[in-house]
Amino acid sequence: MYLRRLELQGFKTFAQKTALEFHPQSKARRGLTGIVGPNGSGKSNIADAIRWVMGEQSMKLLRGKKGEDVIFSGSAKKARSGFAEVSLTLVNDDKPEIELSEIVVTRRLYRDGKSEYEVNRQAAKHGEIVLLLAQAGLGQRTYSVIGQGMVDAVLVASPSERKEFFDEAAGLRPFQLKRHQAMNKLETSKQNLSQAEALLREIGPRLSTLERQMKRLLERSSLEKERGELERKYYGGSWHDIWGNLTKVQTDVERARASESKLSSEAKALEAELAAMEKAVPPSKEFDNLRKSLDDIADQRASLREQQAKLEARVEIARAKGDTAWAALPLSKIIESVEESQKKLNELWKVLESAKPDFARAKSLVGDLRARHESLVSKLQQPAPEPASKTDPKIAKDLDEVAKQMGELVKRAASIQAELDGWSKKEEGKRAHLFETQRKLNQKRTEAQQAERKANESAVELARWETRRDAFLVELRQHQPDWEKTLNTLAQEVGKVDGVEGLLPRLAKVRSQLEWIGSIDPETEKEHGEAKTRFDFLSTQTADLKGAIAGLETVIEELDETIRTRSETAFHAMDREFGKFFKLLFGGGEAKLLQLEAEPEEDEEGNLIERDDRTTGRQEVGGIEIQATPPGKRLKNIALLSGGERALTSIALICSIMATNPSPFVVLDEVDAALDEANSKKFADILSQLSDKTQFVVVTHNRATMQQASVLYGVTLTDDGTSQLLSVKLEDVLK
Repeated sequence: MYLRRLELQGFKTFAQKTALEFHPQSKARRGLTGIVGPNGSGKSNIADAIRWVMGEQSMKLLRGKKGEDVIFSGSAKKARSGFAEVSLTLVNDDKPEIELSEIVVTRRLYRDGKSEYEVNRQAAKHGEIVLLLAQAGLGQRTYSVIGQGMVDAVLVASPSERKEFFDEAAGLRPFQLKRHQAMNKLETSKQNLSQAEALLREIGPRLSTLERQMKRLLERSSLEKERGELERKYYGGSWHDIWGNLTKVQTDVERARASESKLSSEAKALEAELAAMEKAVPPSKEFDNLRKSLDDIADQRASLREQQAKLEARVEIARAKGDTAWAALPLSKIIESVEESQKKLNELWKVLESAKPDFARAKSLVGDLRARHESLVSKLQQPAPEPASKTDPKIAKDLDEVAKQMGELVKRAASIQAELDGWSKKEEGKRAHLFETQRKLNQKRTEAQQAERKANESAVELARWETRRDAFLVELRQHQPDWEKTLNTLAQEVGKVDGVEGLLPRLAKVRSQLEWIGSIDPETEKEHGEAKTRFDFLSTQTADLKGAIAGLETVIEELDETIRTRSETAFHAMDREFGKFFKLLFGGGEAKLLQLEAEPEEDEEGNLIERDDRTTGRQEVGGIEIQATPPGKRLKNIALLSGGERALTSIALICSIMATNPSPFVVLDEVDAALDEANSKKFADILSQLSDKTQFVVVTHNRATMQQASVLYGVTLTDDGTSQLLSVKLEDVLK
C-alpha cells in the first residue's frame, strides 16, 4: 500500500485546490518525496493536512487553537474560505484483508462547525476512518506523521505513553481497537444481562402464580363442563320423572273424584227411592232404629276416613320432604361404617400378629376393608345431617287410634247389618222390594266409600309429587335459575335417565371442587400470555447474551494473546534495530529498550489488585524505558543527553520502528533540522535504505536529504497570502 495523491482546498494557506502526486519508483522501492521551500511558505501545512485527514482531533498537534483555524482565514487580497477539505488517496496492492483496491479518505470542515468524513465518496464516521487506517498500518499519532518538534516526543514521554506509541508502531492498533470494541460490547452485554436477569427475577414469581391460576382455570373449565353435563342430565331426567308422575297421579285423582261423584249421585237417588217406599210401607220401629244406627255408623266411618286421609297425607308429605336429602349419608351410618372398619382392622392385626399368620384370611380382610373404604368415600361426597324420623310419633298414634275406631265401627256395622238381615228375612215377604233397594243403597255407599278412599290415596300421592316438585324447583333456582323456563324442553331433549339419583354424588363432588377452586379473573389468561411471552423472550435474550458474553470473552482472550505475542515479537525486533541504528548514527555506543511491569491498582477499599495477563499469567507490561549510552560515555539516562544526541537517538528509534513494522508511508517534517552535515548524510542514507519498504514524504532544508528524493515539491508563498506548489522529477532533470 502506498500514498498516491493528496488534495487540499481551503486548508490553512492552501486556499486554492492543490494536488500532490506521489509515484513510487517501483513496488520494491517506494521512494522518497521531498518538500522544500522557505520558512513560512506553508510546506509544514502539508504534513498537518495529512495528519488532519487521518482523523487527528487535537488542535495542539495541528498548530491551532480551535477547529476553524484549519480553514483559510483570508488575506488582504483574498477572501477567506468557507470550508477546508483534504482528500488522501491510497493504493492497496499488498493487503488482501482490505477489500478496497483504492481508498480515498476525505475530511471536510465548515465554518459553522459541521464536519464530514467520507471513504470513496461514501459518508463515514470518525471511528470507521481510524479503524480502516489502522488496518492499513497507519496510526493516527505514531511515526506515520512526525511534525516539527515531535522528533524527540517519544524520548520525553512517560513510559506508559511510550508503550502506547510502540503498540501502535508495532501494528497492534487494529487489535487494540477491536479489543476496545469487544470490551465495550462485553460491558454492554453484561449490563443488558443484569437487567434481563433482574426482570426475570421480577417476572418469575408472578408467572409461577399465574401458571398455578391457569392450571386451576383449566381444571375449573373442565369441571364446569362436566358440571353442565351432569346438571343437564340430572335436572332434565328428574323433571321428566317428576312431571310424568305428576300428570299421571293428577289424572288418577280426577278419575277417582269423578267415580266418587257418580257413585254418590247414584246413592242419593236410591236414598230418595227408599224414602218414597218407606212412606208407602212404613217400617217398623225396630227397623228404623237399626237403619238409623247403620247410617250413624256410616257417617262416623266417613269422618274417620277423612281424618285418616289427612294423617296419611301428612305422613307422605313429611316423607317426601325427607327425600330431598338426595340420598346423603347420615352421620349414624358414617359412625357405623367407621366402627365396622375398625373391627376388621383389629381382626387383621390379630391375624398378622399370630405365630402362623393366615395370609389368605388377611388378604380377604384387606379386600373387605378396601371395599368398605371406597364405599364410604363415595358416600361421603356430600355429607348431610341426620334425617328426621320417618313418622311423627303423634301422627302415628292418631293413625292407630283412627284405625282402632274404624275397626270397632266395622264390627258394629257388621253386627247391625246382621240384625237387619235377620229382620229382613222376617219382613221379606212384606218388604222384599224395600229391602232390595236398601241393599243396593248399602252397596252404592260401600262403592262410593271405596272410590273416596282411592281418591284420597291419589291426592296424597299427588301431594307427595308436588312437594318433590317444589323441592326440585328450589334446588334448580339455587344452581340454574335460567333453566326454569325451559325445563319442559330440556326434559324432552334428555328423556328418561336411568339411575338419575346416582348422578348426585358426582355432581356434589364437582360443585365442591369448583367451590374450593373459587372464581378466577378472566383477565388472568391474557396476563399469563403476556407474562409468558415476555418471560420466554427475556429467557431467550438472557441465553443469547450469555452466549455472546462467552464469545466476547473468548475473542478478548484471543486478542490479548495476539497482542501479547505480537508485542513481544515487535519489541525484541525494535530493541535489536534500535541498537543497530544507534550504533550506525553514533559510530558506536549502546542503546536498548526495557519493559516495565505495570504497577498494581487499588480497589475501592484500598486493596492492591494484581493485573496478570489472563492467558499466560505473566505480569502485564505497564511502560517502556529507553537506555542510550553514546560511545565514550557512561550515561544511561536519556535526560542527560545533549540536544544533538537526543535528536540522533530519536531518529535511531524512529528508524528502528520503520525497519521493524514498515508503514505504507511516513511523513517527516524537518526532523533533520538539528543534525549537522555529517549526521544529515547518515540520516539521508538510512532513509534511502528504508525507502525499499516505506514511502517517505520529507519536509526538509537539508541538501543530503534532497539528494535522496526522486521528486521535489517546492512551496512558495504568493503575494495574496496563499501557498502554491512547484514540482520537479530529478530523473527528468538528469536526462
